[in-house]
Order: sequence, then structure tokens, then C-alpha cells
Amino acid sequence: MIQPCQRLTGEQLAGWVPKKTSAPDYEVLCLPNVSIPLADGTVLSGDLYRPKADGSYPALIAWSPYTKELQSTGLPLPINEVGVVGYIVTRGYCHLTVNARGTGKSAGCRVESFSPCEQKDVAEVIEWAAGQPWCDGNIGMVGMSYFAAIQYLAAAQHPPHLKAIFPYLGFTDLYRHFVSRGGTFHSDFFATYYTFVGATQKVTVPPRVRHALGYLLNRQWVQSFIMRLFFLNRTKMPGRLHPEESWARSFATLAFDEPFDGPFYREKSAWPVLARIQIPVCIGTNWGNPGLHMKGAFQAWHSIHAPKKLFIGPPDARWPWANYQEEMLAWYDHYLKGIDTGIEEQPPVRYWLQGANQWRTAQGWPIPGAKKQRCYLELHADNAHAEQDLQTAPPAQESSLSFVAIPRHMLYPKVLDRYEAQVLRYATRLFQKDTEVTGPIRLQLRLASTAIDTHIIARVSDVAPDGKRQKLSFGWLEASHRKVDEELSRPDEIIHEHRNADPLTPGEPVIVTFSLTPTSNLFRKGHRLLLEIASQPDLLETNAFEGFIFFPYDAPPYPARNTIFHGGSNPSYIEWEVCNT
Repeated sequence: MIQPCQRLTGEQLAGWVPKKTSAPDYEVLCLPNVSIPLADGTVLSGDLYRPKADGSYPALIAWSPYTKELQSTGLPLPINEVGVVGYIVTRGYCHLTVNARGTGKSAGCRVESFSPCEQKDVAEVIEWAAGQPWCDGNIGMVGMSYFAAIQYLAAAQHPPHLKAIFPYLGFTDLYRHFVSRGGTFHSDFFATYYTFVGATQKVTVPPRVRHALGYLLNRQWVQSFIMRLFFLNRTKMPGRLHPEESWARSFATLAFDEPFDGPFYREKSAWPVLARIQIPVCIGTNWGNPGLHMKGAFQAWHSIHAPKKLFIGPPDARWPWANYQEEMLAWYDHYLKGIDTGIEEQPPVRYWLQGANQWRTAQGWPIPGAKKQRCYLELHADNAHAEQDLQTAPPAQESSLSFVAIPRHMLYPKVLDRYEAQVLRYATRLFQKDTEVTGPIRLQLRLASTAIDTHIIARVSDVAPDGKRQKLSFGWLEASHRKVDEELSRPDEIIHEHRNADPLTPGEPVIVTFSLTPTSNLFRKGHRLLLEIASQPDLLETNAFEGFIFFPYDAPPYPARNTIFHGGSNPSYIEWEVCNT
């Protein structure tokens, strides 16, 4: 058998070197389409990779509804997220990739993703695997994105043989982190997601072909080319591919039937049950995932009371998932094999400081001792196209500035852009010394609109003296979803209710407050912090080729003129945290 490719990419360790980890002492044996019986008679299918040697080993389970036939091919697709199988198996682990019921080669009727039924199935498969002769009874889980989000839900079920988890890039709130952008349906992502996942369910690729492709495609220039083709054709997929009916209907459920948070989303989200987790958890994320998973890491950090570590790496938007494999090995070597790798001696929080491009450590999150810095939005020039000010003192006089909200795909005379701004920009003065900004970011706007609803998207960047910008943080909110959930909100994040819509009264100002994604950046002397505000997400987007996972979506809902007010009793401001450097 052709051995699976073991090429690793990106950061592998979050700022440390383990004392010792398992050596690559084994060849890999692949057993495709292993039958996994459930108690109700349903038989699931999984691909088992194990050391080609006698004995039993710890097992890592990768669970999702994605086709397992494209894993280990080296294809840079956003479903190839089970990790580098050859790397982990040669070091004395079994790796089992399982299709959820009714997906891929698993029997049964497909259920909604992350449903209570699926959560129960995962726990049952964990116990089944622990009883197999190739497993020594020590189980962990592996994978990013879907494969990570399900780990939290599995651990909350308390399967006895699940000893630790390693969720990298896993959301914890199905509505707020995944389906909705501040109350607006995450349309572009889900159109592509359900189309591609639903259309590839019946793909079959023999293991020897997958492994051969792994060597052919696991080259940076090849993967970059394929990834570019994938994203350039992303908007064409929904019209060209044909997902199975259940996937198309799932899209309809999210888009049309469940526009607000409630029982439908809560029973499929990890946040209500994170406190139940009792096993060690290594929570991983990176600064380049504002659109899906980043906030889940911080919610998990605050809600889980079991032994835990948190690391936040540099922006990285690449597939297949091949970074932090060494970090994961050190984690599982310690908790599943009992090897003293030194992971317990690592600080609770490790984070990548952008601008300095180095790892830093902390005892908690937000960073203990960090000081809040508030800057107020202030008029500098009575011209919406001009750059306005961010000042540390509240404005002495009230003022306002308006911009137009043009719905995505709405036709309008392009010459209008000369006369009407769609983006407002506010910037600080030059930093007088190198300044570390690490932690949550909060934005408050006193806003009025000529429509009954509008959308706000904000972006924070580091601007160098030569004008070069490094994008850092993003946030968004539908104005009609502005009511804050005081019970769920934390000091480091404003969380909104999203239980109903509260329309605006045209022309009447309201207070809109929301969190942007956290960041960590060293603003060098002479740099500035830039805040941009708009209504159409396309105007402030980013993409995978800049290291970010970000999908546009259809907003704002209506054409409108939006006005931001400066000064007064409720001034508009942005707030971040400054660390001692």
C-alpha cells in the first residue's frame, strides 16, 4: 500500500518545544469502510488508519458529514480537515474518520448537523472504538472546523473513554458564529457549503489513489492554484453542482425558517453545555478566522472549567489542515500515553503578536493587567470621503457624518461614488511608541437610518507610514438585532439576543453596540489604527489569500442613508486593550 503523505505546513508549535514526543516508528495500515454498528441497528462507515504492527494504541476520532473519500488526497478543499493522518499514525495512534449517519457511506437517514441524535451517535462510536482490539481504551478527537465543533458536544456527553480533546477552529454557537452575521443570514457561505458538501456525498476514491494524489498535490504551488480555482468559482457552484435533497432542504431551513436564535440552534450549540466538560481541552484558533470560528475559542475558554490551554496563532487559511500537528501530538502524548511532553508546564494562554511576529504568553484571557483605551469618533472634515479622527477625549461639540447603504447587487449609477461615500474611515494619530494592542474590541455607534433596518460592518487595520494596511479585526450587526443579551454577554464580548427584530424608526437615533473579533498586534511607532464602517460587507471584506476565512453575504437589507453621530451624551467610540510592552 502507498503510505499517506506526511507533509506538514504552517506553524506546528505554539511558541515552545516539547521535552519529548512519540517517534515515527510505524508504517501505516489503512482499513477503509470499517462497519460501526449503533445500538438502533444503524451501521456507520469509517476509514481506519492504524500502525502496521501488533498491539493496541490510543485512537483519535474525526467525525463529520463530509465525504471521507477526499481526505489524504492533498486537495486544498475546506472539508479536508482531519489532520495529517500519516504523521499521527506513524507515531503510534489509530486514526478513525467516521461519516455521520445518512452521509457518505454510512447508512440511515441523515439528521440535522450537530443535532442531539448526532451528539449521541458520536458518544456511542467513541465507546465502540474503545472496545476494539486495535485500541487501548484511550480516545481523543481530531480535526478542525466541523471536526472541532463536534468535539465540544461529544465531551459534554461524558463518554467514559474520551480522555482529552483538541478542538482547533471550532465554533460554539451555531447561530451567532456560523449561520448568522449579526442577524443577517450567512448566505454566500451556506450556499457554497451545502452545495459542495451535499454534491460530494457519493464520491468514491480508493485509498491507494488518495495516497498517490497526496504526493502529487501536496505541493505549495499546486495547492495555491487549486485553492484559487475553488474560491474564484465559489459563486458558480450553487448553479452547477447538485446537492442531495436533504442538504438543499437544510439550506432552506436555515435561510427561511429559522431567522432567529432559539431552541433549534441552542440544542445544536456547544455553549449551553461547555461547563459540563470534565476532560482536558486544548483550544486552538488563529487571528485569521473572524468569519466562523474565532469567537468560539474565547467562549470555550471562559465556559470550560476542566483543565485547559488556549493558543491563538497567526492568520492561516490553508487546507488540508496540516498545521499544529506537533502541538496536537504533544497534547495527546501527555494525556493518552502518559508521556511527560512538558505541555502542563506551558502558560494557560499563548498568542501570536502580529507586528512583532512572535509568540507571547499570558495567565488568562483577556490579558491580565491590560488597560482599556477608548477613542471617540470625531469629525475632522465635513466630507464623508475624507479620513476622520479617533480622539482620546470626547468631542467638545456634536457633529454627524452620513454614508449610503446600497444593497448588494443593487444597480446604481457608478458615478454616484464620487459624491456619496459608502465607507466612513476614522484613524488615530500616529503612535508615539511601539504599542501592543491585545484583547477584545468594542464599538458603540449612535446611529440613525432612513430605513427601518440596516446593517453595520466594521473593520480595524494597522496602517504603516507608507500606507500599507494589515487587516486585524472585523465585526457586524443588523441594527434591528441590537438588543444585548445581558446574561450571555461577558466583559470581553457583547452578545446579542437575536430572538426577534426591533425595527428602526427612520431618522431616529439609536445606540448600536457590538464586539469586533479580538486581535493582538504591535502597532509600531509611526503607525496608526484605522477604523472603517460600512453597510455592504463586500466593501470591507478579506479573503483566504490574505490569510483570512471570510465569506461575503447579502446586506444591507434596504437602500438607506445612515448617519453616525459624534459627541453628545452617548458618543460613538471604539475601545481596545493596551498591554505593557
